[in-house]
Amino acid sequence: MHLLPSRPKLAVGTARTSAPPLGKLLIEQKCITPEQLDSALAFQRKSGGRLGEILVALQLVHPRELYRILADQIGIDRVNSMKPMNVHHQFPESLARQYGAVVIEECDTHLSVAVTQPLSSEERTAVSSYFSKPIREVLATPYEMERFWDQVFRSELLEESIERLHVEQPRDSAMSVLTRSQLALMIAIFVGVVVCAVMDFLRTVTVINILCQLVYFSLATFKARVLYRGMSVEAHSISDDEVKELDENELPIYTILVPLYREANVLPELIRHIENMDYPKHKLDVRLLFEEDDVETISQAERLQIPYYFTFVKVPVSQPRTKPKACNYGLIRARGEYVVIYDAEDRPEPDQLKKVLVAFRKLGKKTACVQAKLNYFNGNQNLLTRWFTQEYSNWFGILLPGVMSMKLPIPLGGTSNHFRMSVLKQINAWDPYNVTEDADLGVRLYKSGHTTGIVDSTTWEEANSRLYNWVKQRTRWIKGYMQTWLVHMRNPWRLYRQLGGRGFWGFQAIVLGTPLLPLMNPPFWVMMFLWFFQHQKWIPEIFPGPIYYMAACLLVMGNFFFVYSGVVGTYQFSERYMHVPGVLSFRLVRSAIISPLYWALMSIAAYRAVWQLVVNPFYWEKTRHGLTRSTRQSGQSVGITT
Repeated sequence: MHLLPSRPKLAVGTARTSAPPLGKLLIEQKCITPEQLDSALAFQRKSGGRLGEILVALQLVHPRELYRILADQIGIDRVNSMKPMNVHHQFPESLARQYGAVVIEECDTHLSVAVTQPLSSEERTAVSSYFSKPIREVLATPYEMERFWDQVFRSELLEESIERLHVEQPRDSAMSVLTRSQLALMIAIFVGVVVCAVMDFLRTVTVINILCQLVYFSLATFKARVLYRGMSVEAHSISDDEVKELDENELPIYTILVPLYREANVLPELIRHIENMDYPKHKLDVRLLFEEDDVETISQAERLQIPYYFTFVKVPVSQPRTKPKACNYGLIRARGEYVVIYDAEDRPEPDQLKKVLVAFRKLGKKTACVQAKLNYFNGNQNLLTRWFTQEYSNWFGILLPGVMSMKLPIPLGGTSNHFRMSVLKQINAWDPYNVTEDADLGVRLYKSGHTTGIVDSTTWEEANSRLYNWVKQRTRWIKGYMQTWLVHMRNPWRLYRQLGGRGFWGFQAIVLGTPLLPLMNPPFWVMMFLWFFQHQKWIPEIFPGPIYYMAACLLVMGNFFFVYSGVVGTYQFSERYMHVPGVLSFRLVRSAIISPLYWALMSIAAYRAVWQLVVNPFYWEKTRHGLTRSTRQSGQSVGITT
């Protein structure tokens, strides 16, 4: 949706050709002062855009006042009702989207059609011919048009956000987690193992252990190689000079999707951080995605005087109740050339959008996504947040740059991934049934021949500071990786052809390895405990010579390497991005040294994820935000004013 310019395109026969300029009309109506008009015009000369858009974005005029004057200037009527009346004929949703028009009233002699800017003469003729009836255009603000769209096309929008991927790409949809052939194969393997165990238990356990050790060794070796590569390469760095060279007149419209559910306590802080972004506000299309029954968050948003370039989108209650479904719903009417997702507690660096645009231009058209780095503003709150910070420092600072340099599928983060809108819609956006939709989308982008880059810009998030909250979040992440692996492995040979050899094995190591390693760890820890403290005689028997040395190497060298990489990643992060004093940096590094305790928590979440995958695969466990003391305090003090 675009606000009208000061001299909008006019429908034939409806305009008053001698209408004064918009700025003059606004001053005459005492909607703005001459000084405010001068300020808006200066902003227009710097950043381009339409005068009406700029005045609204700068909160110098209310959209209803602007559109009242625009309607008078153009010579058409304003919307006088917020509910369609007596409508028996309506556009198909796709056609309504094409024209940006919704039928809101039907009379014997004509149809009233709501628009945010007048139709061209060709569009007007096409619409009249479609209905075989004259039309009367009425001018609606973007907010009013969103209301009409929700009332008239709700079922169509909901169906598209839920069903489109499954209809057009059923092989890539997690609507059915397991196919019949996958289920049959799993049952056959289970029955085979049980039969073999009954016939010769010790030999069966030995074979299983050998296979597990080989898989573990392969995954650990691969991860070590990626980490080694990641230590020698960095994310794409964009200099301040490159950002300053951008011409704001040429900046595209940028959509920001913010899925919200029970986030009333962090909403003021979210608005403040988006307001602080260094990007022309009239070129931002910020869409706050509320769950329709989340009365508390919606009420809080309505109490805040949120800038008018923010759009409220209320997602209808339906299954699956997931973040990707809400993002799909909000994406349908988004108008940006690029789009990014931010979570409710996110604090992106102010120049991130501009840095990403520079990165897109440098990386070329094949790059469909640029992932910003993520880390935590409360990393030193307690031991759990320090572990979480250490993990993210390692993941985004070393591991993902290594994956990028090896040209493997990149599992995206759940936030701060920036997309070319055209590519995102072309591959049907997010899978509403996948609870780790970001990892799945990274694989589908790779399948379609597109690449992902990592940009050296950080979005600060709130690390989980409470254990059960962390376990719920990690359960969902691991369950989503399992879903993603099962979906894309429905036909391994086809996947191999789509990804190529390098991509296929990288997919196995990253997507399968993420849940598999924490699932495999506890049995090995138990065996180690039984051997050292009880000297169980059967344990050496299941570790034949070479396997014993391989396991010992993993135990000593492997654990040392992964702890060491965590220490290095944490130290680099704390020194480079947090500029923390030595004592605080040491506390972060010290937490990395005892990270094996954190791995045990991951195993708890992994087994919980397996159980949920069986009994409730699409359940989205809500992560509570705003638990940091500083966040709660700032949320109480921040207000948005006009």
